[in-house]
Amino acid sequence: MKKMLFILFATVLLLSMTACNGYNGIMREHLSDEDNYQDIEATFCSYKEADGRIYLYVSVEDKSAFDSSEANSEEIRLELVGDNCNVLSEVLAKEEICEGDRITVKCSTWIYMDSTFYYVAEIKNQDKIFLSFDDGLKNIIKYVNDNKALL
Repeated sequence: MKKMLFILFATVLLLSMTACNGYNGIMREHLSDEDNYQDIEATFCSYKEADGRIYLYVSVEDKSAFDSSEANSEEIRLELVGDNCNVLSEVLAKEEICEGDRITVKCSTWIYMDSTFYYVAEIKNQDKIFLSFDDGLKNIIKYVNDNKALL
């Protein structure tokens, strides 16, 4: 009896710990809906590549699309995942976007649980589209579907 309870407890504990490693149905549904992405006018500040992701740091005058916790932030961190990183890596390596450049990004401005999902689906400036919304959203959908949570 004790052995059976231990196995049940260990299984529940294991599932609860691994459920956080991936995208659940709510997350996949939200991030897959094109209506959940907003156009944001921003000034490019910097970027960082880490853990297979690219983080864009931008300053935004109108922060109303973001959570109120961003109100006093000088920079907002936007995130590129999956194949969108490959596209932007080339652009950043060629220095096609530089500090101080005005860009328009279309991103999710969603906070779920305790994490921000400011995923970028489109990047452009006045005369050039670096990442199209159709391709960017398709890449996000592929990424979240490839990284589903167990529960």
